Amino acid sequence: MTPTPNVTVNWIPNLPRIPYRRGVGQWEGVVMHQTANTNDTATSERAYEVAHWQDAFVHEFIDPGEIVQVANPNYIAYGAGAKANPRFIHLELCSAQTKAEFERSYDAWCYRAAYYLSARQLGVTVAKADGSGTLWAHADVTRYLGGTTHTDPIAYLAKWGKTWSDVVARVQQRYDVLIGGEYMLKADDANKVIAFLSAAYEATNSKEAQDEFHRLADELRKASGQPTA
Repeated sequence: MTPTPNVTVNWIPNLPRIPYRRGVGQWEGVVMHQTANTNDTATSERAYEVAHWQDAFVHEFIDPGEIVQVANPNYIAYGAGAKANPRFIHLELCSAQTKAEFERSYDAWCYRAAYYLSARQLGVTVAKADGSGTLWAHADVTRYLGGTTHTDPIAYLAKWGKTWSDVVARVQQRYDVLIGGEYMLKADDANKVIAFLSAAYEATNSKEAQDEFHRLADELRKASGQPTA
């Protein structure tokens, strides 16, 4: 069974309850955002939106330690302009301070996208000029739909060595697991192998070798549905 990251449901009071264009709970895809606010958290972003939701609000904020759902996903959010809002869930990634923090929040962000796409069995398809596609960057909305000028999360991803293609691949990986229902590698087996990798990590002074042991351990964690370290 796919493990679900902890999600704190803390909806902002008095938000409008506007159905998607196809009806309540009928989202057609997900738009991926990034806050571009240094040192922010999911909680601090929610606090800001409490006072400014009339200007903009999303459905969830994801930081390295928490996912906070701030708006009812069955209704639209004001996340990416008048053309995108009636169609999409909006997920906002907070800013990390370290590579480890980035990987944790990035994986949770991709997981949540896969969760919403799998919940309606929408598949994972990239945005196109004709307005089709289920997985959108905010930059895609600017490029193909209009109503916004934002280009996130592309620059933030590049800062940490990721591309939008990496996001699509990770969301697809998570989606496949959610649809399939099981991980191919059991967590107990993965952790036994990780223990050997940890011993090898401690036995060497080579930074290159340690980085590789860490990478391999994280790949095992991903394959068995566990959070990366």
